[in-house]
Formats: sequence, C-alpha cells, structure tokens
Amino acid sequence: MKRSGTTSRKVMCPRILKTLGLLSFMDTSTALNDRPIIGILTVPSKTFEYGQEFIQTSYVSFLEMAGARVVPVRGKQPKQYYEQLFKNINGVLFPGGAADINTGPYYQSGRYLYDLAIQANDKGDYFPIWGTCLGFELMTKLTANKNYLQRTETKILTLPLRFQKGFQNSRLFKDVPSDLVKILTTESVTQNNHRWSLLLEDYQKISVLGNFYHLLTTSVGKDNKEFVSTFEAFKYPFYGVQWHPEKNIFIWGDNQAIDHSFDAIKVTQYFANFFVNEARKSSHHYDSSVEEANAVIENAMRVFVPDFNTSEKFYFNYTNDYFDYKGTDKLEKLIFT
Repeated sequence: MKRSGTTSRKVMCPRILKTLGLLSFMDTSTALNDRPIIGILTVPSKTFEYGQEFIQTSYVSFLEMAGARVVPVRGKQPKQYYEQLFKNINGVLFPGGAADINTGPYYQSGRYLYDLAIQANDKGDYFPIWGTCLGFELMTKLTANKNYLQRTETKILTLPLRFQKGFQNSRLFKDVPSDLVKILTTESVTQNNHRWSLLLEDYQKISVLGNFYHLLTTSVGKDNKEFVSTFEAFKYPFYGVQWHPEKNIFIWGDNQAIDHSFDAIKVTQYFANFFVNEARKSSHHYDSSVEEANAVIENAMRVFVPDFNTSEKFYFNYTNDYFDYKGTDKLEKLIFT
C-alpha cells in the first residue's frame, strides 16, 4: 500500500561524501598497531668466544613485558640493510653497554636509524627512539654531532630523580601517576652504571641540545655533580634515560645496587608500557608473518653464563648471520634457555 504524502530520501552531496571518506581514512591511519616490533642495537662483544655482537636479554624482556616483539639491529651492515629494516620495525631501542659512541658499529647503526627517524617523523611517519645509559649518551652525540659528556662518579648506584620545571607537560610524564612521581623523587629506584654524563651546566650552555631536548629530570652522583638523567625531544618521539629502568625486574647481580622492591618494579613497568605504546603508533610492518618469524630475536642463541656476578642473559650472534655455535666442548659450559 502506497503511503500518502512525499517520501523524503536524504542524498549527500559529493563533497560531503568525499569528506566522510577522508575522515574514515584518517581514522584507519591513526589506529594503534597492536603488533609492535622494536629493534634493539647490538653491542660489539669484547671477546669473540660466543659471537661478535650481543644484546642483553634484559632489554628484550623489558619490551616484551609491555607487548612488543624484538628484532636485532645488526652492526657492520650496508646502508640498504638499515633502510629496509626501518620500514619493518615500529621503533628502536639504543641499549646500554660498553661501546664507542664516536665511531664503530654501535655508533654507525644508531646514526643510520636516527637519521631515518628524523626524516620519517618530519613527513608524518611516526617512529620513536628510546635510549638507555649508553643509548642516552649516543643520542646526545647524534644530535649535537659532538661528544659533550664528562666523567662522573656514577658507577653502580641507585638514585632518586629531580623533576624539572614543566615535566608534567611532557609526553613521557603527562599521565604519570602521582604515587610514581613520589616514588621516583623520594626513593633510590633508578640504577646508574655509567662513567660519563651530560652535566646540567653543559646542557644549559649547549643550545643544540637545549633546543632539541626537553629536560625532564636530573640526578646527582657521588661527586655531587648534577647531570641530565631523563629527557625527550621537543619535536620528535625520542626519549632518553641515563639510568636503567629494565634492571629493577630483570638483573639480579648482588653487586649491582639494584632495587627490586615493588615500588621499583612499578617504575620499570611504567616506562616499558610507555615506550611500547609509542611504538604502537607506527604503521611500519613486515610483508608477511614468515618474514616476521625469520627476523625476530628468537632465531638467535640465548645463553646464560652462571658467573654469579651480574646473572645476565645474552643473545649472541655473528655479524653476518645468526649465531650458529659449533663446538661441543664449550657447549658443556653453557646453559641454554
């Protein structure tokens, strides 16, 4: 039966349809990536007993506990290797350790990825960087193109943080719980193990660093020198800590001055969750699950050396291929997990 009156049909004009289509595309493009994969720079090994380069598993666990997977960023590779890897990963972590930040494979790997990250972020392609200890120091060198670090007495000690003016306006701390701020300022829950630091007075004088990085916290070592302990870039999703957030949960050496209290554990969890969530904003990906499976760090050999010192676990691998250990005599000395 036909209804009386006029039936009204709403017809949208092409301009509105185009606008809605654009909004739909924008919503899709800003969706978080819940399968983040983060690269970790390898550190050259001092001895080649187990391999030429390694990654401490505490950094791997730090990222995995927050929902990320990890791929190693190999040293001494051609530039094309880093360009391709950059397209596949959603962020990079510059780890601590002992390496040259002025030259060598650790520096060169960081240089390639830092420059690629600058270019990508300038084009709206979100890509975060995190630097811990040596990685923090590397970030200052990459930004300033000069090493401004000075010697400090900051080996094997835990310290509280001194929050700086405006830290609440930073990306890193804008959502930090008030109880965590209290923990960080009143308890010694940040483990430091470095001989070189960016002094506060130098940060304030060196414009290339002061204009690039937002000073968030400082700390004071045994020599009463105040140094920059946490910063983030103003323009880019780059974050650096001179201390070790990962050690509170994953490193158990008796001589490392590490706080394993519940408050210290919450500190580790906060920073891991923050950075991995930053990586979720990146849309980079591998072309297939097979490529992912072949790239992740589980392909490398995991070795635990029971030296009763730092009790650290490492992934060891060669420069040109994943570590393929041969030699049953030394296998007997290792515990594989």
